[in-house]
Amino acid sequence: MYIQVEMDERMLSNHEVLRVSQQVEPLQAVTGIETENRYRIVDHNGDPILFAYEESGFMSRQLLGGHRPITMNVIGREGQLLMVARRKHFWFLSHLELLYPDGTLLGKMEQRFHLFGRRFNLIGVQGESAMVQGPMFRPHTFWVRRNGGDLAKITKEWGGLAQELVTVADHFTIEFHGPQVEEHLRWAIIGAAFAIDLEYFENRGGRGGLRPGVLGGHSYDAGGFTGKGF
Repeated sequence: MYIQVEMDERMLSNHEVLRVSQQVEPLQAVTGIETENRYRIVDHNGDPILFAYEESGFMSRQLLGGHRPITMNVIGREGQLLMVARRKHFWFLSHLELLYPDGTLLGKMEQRFHLFGRRFNLIGVQGESAMVQGPMFRPHTFWVRRNGGDLAKITKEWGGLAQELVTVADHFTIEFHGPQVEEHLRWAIIGAAFAIDLEYFENRGGRGGLRPGVLGGHSYDAGGFTGKGF
């Protein structure tokens, strides 16, 4: 059970690097049966600061795979609910909402058609936007950009071919580039890391591989990020 509280306005501001690690259930590791995703988010010293867990139906995970409806709850060390990421079922283009614990919209990510890859718009409640872009020949790296400047980098950690073939857990590093990255944008970037994992690294054959089309350019459009929006 979790406690609903207001998001700490300074909780992420002092962290320049975060690591997001998937916690794999033994059932999934042994049988390949898709279980609910769980993540542990630690600082540069390895100390846990956040946890996240998926809520979804068993049959939707097995039958719909990466297209399933999903709710991702982000909680603090004391069990307090801090953010909710929610996605409806989709066939072609996904849509992820980022919510405060009271249900107020923090932002949303909207996937757009892109000829050579994937594209999302990350939009604040007042219409402000930024971009998360994955270079064509660096499929494990995603840049968060606004007005031509780099705000953060999300990197899928590559453990080597042998490890990638046998492991089902994914690990990401988030690097924030300076104090100009506002608190609410930092929360949205954590949501973007979940979306990247679900969209690009969770495939029908199991985890750890790239979904079709990941070698194309990918981008997400996230800008003003002020107040309770971004």
